[in-house]
Formats: sequence, C-alpha cells, structure tokens
Amino acid sequence: MKRKVLLLAALVLAMVVFLGGCSKQAATQDTGSFTLLIDSDRAVGPGWYGLYDVIEKETGVKVNLMIFPYQAAVEQKNIMLSTGNYPDAIGGWLVSGNDIMTLSAEKVIIPLEDLMMNTKNVREALETPGVRASMTLPDGHIYSPPYLVEEPLVSFNPWINKTWLDQLGLQVPTTTDELKQVLIAFRDRIPNVAGQKIIPFSGDPNNLSLGTMAGWWGLNAANAGNNAGYFAVINGRIESTVIRDEYKEMIKFFADLNKERLLDPEIFTQDKATWEAKGKRGLYGVSMAYGPIDFWDIDPKDKEKDPSKNWTGYVPLPVLKAPGVANPVFRNNNNGNSLFRTQFIITDNAQGARAESIMKWLDACYDPIHSYEFNQGPIDKTWKIMSQSGGKTFYQNLDTSTWTQDERDKNGWSGYSVASQPRFQRPKAVWTEQPRPGWENEYKDTDVRDALYKPFLEQVSMPALWFSADDGRRVADLQTAIRTYVEQKEAEWVSGQANIDAEWDGFITQLNRLGLQDLLTLKRNAAKL
Repeated sequence: MKRKVLLLAALVLAMVVFLGGCSKQAATQDTGSFTLLIDSDRAVGPGWYGLYDVIEKETGVKVNLMIFPYQAAVEQKNIMLSTGNYPDAIGGWLVSGNDIMTLSAEKVIIPLEDLMMNTKNVREALETPGVRASMTLPDGHIYSPPYLVEEPLVSFNPWINKTWLDQLGLQVPTTTDELKQVLIAFRDRIPNVAGQKIIPFSGDPNNLSLGTMAGWWGLNAANAGNNAGYFAVINGRIESTVIRDEYKEMIKFFADLNKERLLDPEIFTQDKATWEAKGKRGLYGVSMAYGPIDFWDIDPKDKEKDPSKNWTGYVPLPVLKAPGVANPVFRNNNNGNSLFRTQFIITDNAQGARAESIMKWLDACYDPIHSYEFNQGPIDKTWKIMSQSGGKTFYQNLDTSTWTQDERDKNGWSGYSVASQPRFQRPKAVWTEQPRPGWENEYKDTDVRDALYKPFLEQVSMPALWFSADDGRRVADLQTAIRTYVEQKEAEWVSGQANIDAEWDGFITQLNRLGLQDLLTLKRNAAKL
C-alpha cells in the first residue's frame, strides 16, 4: 500500500494470470483449486499471503489469486463479466449490492445458503442475530457470505498534528473558526520540511468524502457505506444530503480554506501513494485518514520503549462546531459492528463439487484463529493464545520490534493475507486481548478518537438496502451519475473554479434532471421510510 512499485507488481502479475485464461471450460476441470479475482494494495509473489498456503494444507483446496489494485480490479471485473470469461469467484470490495441483484437475476452467480448450512464457521456468522435477514435478497436466496467484524465507531476522520500545535503554543481547535486560524498558523509559522512547503490540510483520496465534515454544521452528508449516493435518515425519512444548506455551508468553508492556500493543491487529483508519500515526509498539519499510521511510520523499536506514548504526534480533530450550530454530528460507523454483505460471490463456473470445495476453503478462512490472522498475522509469530475458558479466548500480541520491514510487510495486515477478503472476527467479549507486560496502557489512537466522537455520532444510521434486479440497475445508474456530478462540482467549488452561491439553484435542478427524485423514491420504498 505504500509503494507504487508494489502496485505495479500486483497489476503485472494479475495480468499474467488473467491472460492465462479463466474461461468457463478451463475453470471447471478440477475441484482442488479455484480462481479468485480480488483487490489488494500489496504486491504478490513468493513469501506473500502465507495464510493461503496454510489453508490449502488444511483443506486440500488451492486459491489462484487474480490480484489488482482496487480501481484496476473493478475494471477487470467489468471486462470479465462483459466477455463471459470470468473467474470462479470474485471477492473484496469489487462487488456492490446492485451487482449482486443483477448477476443473481442473470444466473451468473449461484445461491449459497445451502452450501453455507454445511459449514461450521460461515454458518456461525450467518446465524448471528439479524445477519441472515440482512443477507437475504428479495428472491429468498443468499449470494454472499457475511463479512462480520467489530470495528471502531468512527471510520475516516481528520487527524491534527499535535506536535506542531505544541510547537506554536496552540490548543486543539473546537470550532471551524478556530480550525481556520490554526491552519493559517501552520501555513505561516511552520518551516519547510526537507525543503518542501508544509500542507495545512489534506486527505486520503480513497476516503476523502468531504460531506462527512458537513456534520460540523449538523448533518452527515458522507458518500460512504450505506450513505452512498449522499443519503441519510433525517427525522425518520430518507433524504438527499447534498441539496441541504448544511452541505452548502461546508463547501463554502472549504472553498475559503482553499482561497487561503490551506488545502493540499492536489487534494482532488492525487492518488493514495502520493498522499501517503507526502505524509511520511511530515508535511501535514491535518489529514483525513483511518488513523495516522495510514500516512506515518512508527518505528517498532520506539513503540517498545514506551507503548503509552503517541509516537505519531497526531491526535483526532474533535467534532467541530460551525457558527450558530449547537449540535454537530458525525457519521456513525454502524455502532462499531460492521456487516459487509457483498464481499464474496461464486460464479456459475463453479457448480456442484467445485462450489462445495470453494465453500470448504472459505469456511477455513472463517475459523476463529484464521480470522484473527487476517488482521494480525500468523499465530505464534505475531501473536499467541494465552488461555481459553468458558467459551472465551485470551490472546497476546508478540514483540516484533526487531523484525525487518520486509518481515513486517509479509506477516502483517494485507501481507499475510488479502485484507479485503471476508472473514468472521469474533467480538472482543469472546476474543479478548491480554496486553503484554508493560503494554497495559498502550496508546491506541482509534480508541481515543472513538471516545472523543461518541457523544456526537448520529443516532439513526442509513440502513443497508436490497433492490430488485431492475430497481438495482436503475439505482446503480442514477447513483453513479449523481456521484460523478457531485464530485465534479465539489472540486470546482472548493478549488475556486466556480461559485456555489451562483450555481446552487442550477445544481439542484441538474440533480433532479439526473434522477435524484426517482432515486429517493427507490430508496424510500426499499427501506419503507
């Protein structure tokens, strides 16, 4: 995820596999292996994704990974499906709910509920209260196993450089006006870093979603997860968020920041590798990210010296208050319990025994130990089980501070396995970390962030929705057109190429021409809200 050369290697290797063929005829000749198209931000090759070697030994089933970086993987998925030369399975973040509705109606993917009932671990996830109902389509079938994990309450928020604040004698801002003044201070008073000008505000381009910050004006206008398409539940009814004054005021605020040269000049054009590289050079005053380690490296030896210290120097920017706003909000990440419904589909290449072998392989991935290995790396190398009793497992992470970077890359997140693949992570009440001696007070930035944000999280989240095949195609087309248009106008308004006040009425008119009202009706009917 950190180097363009790794992404290029992933793309080249995946193309080699792809060009080797994945036609229906070739794919159905044995049940000891299957092809899986999936997205990953790591390179592949000898020594990578070691978990799959372990699972192959356990199950006798080998996965032939076809790996691309996310955007390239989406493109390859579309090409493969349009030509009919698609793999046995598609996983990761490539498939949408609309894809599943369409592909199931076209019989390109197969129902999985019977196969899942013959498993142990996948079935356990499916039988978690509320999960089966959420996974079941209107036709009564289930086409993807549940990807069930506990997650932080918040995903992707701004992080501010506390080291710079301390250096300038400033406090963490609590209002939008204070944030602007802090960013100005960063711009004017923080010296260049390695000969480069610092960047007061930036953001992970894959998860920027400026609409999230409309919460500072009292409205979550994110375009992420169930909020895709810029929708939220407001006063018990699904509403469009990008036609509301809160969203407009947020855009005007960021346009003002840009006018003051406080935003990353590449905020709308850079790729993730570029954003990460600038962060690692220490250029950011504030950046949107899952956590500071997304753009900042911590030396494990430093962490071993003092686990309680915040070694990145970044802290979560609080949920700010805009002028006149009494109750700011922030997007609630499913109350910390995330169910992803579209992470793995089996195509009609795989029938009978072949489909059974794929499900056998997947069930091994859902094993409690292997599910944790997806997150943490190999058992007894990066972590170990301390004790098990009363249905609970207590584990402890091991000291890897003396490892080389290559060892950490290959045995950690997105190195020992493909991070985007589904798994069943048992809740913390059942799988509980037992800190190593001296690590009882470990600084965990996401825990600090969740505690800070919890009082401001929206109380009613946008529900996950299923649509009929026809409605799903219509939703996909409308949502794509609207998202493309909104992103275009956001970039124009914030960068100063256009003025939102002058264009606001025309913006709403164009959204309606693109089918906003039809999309609202489809979502309200599906949600019965």
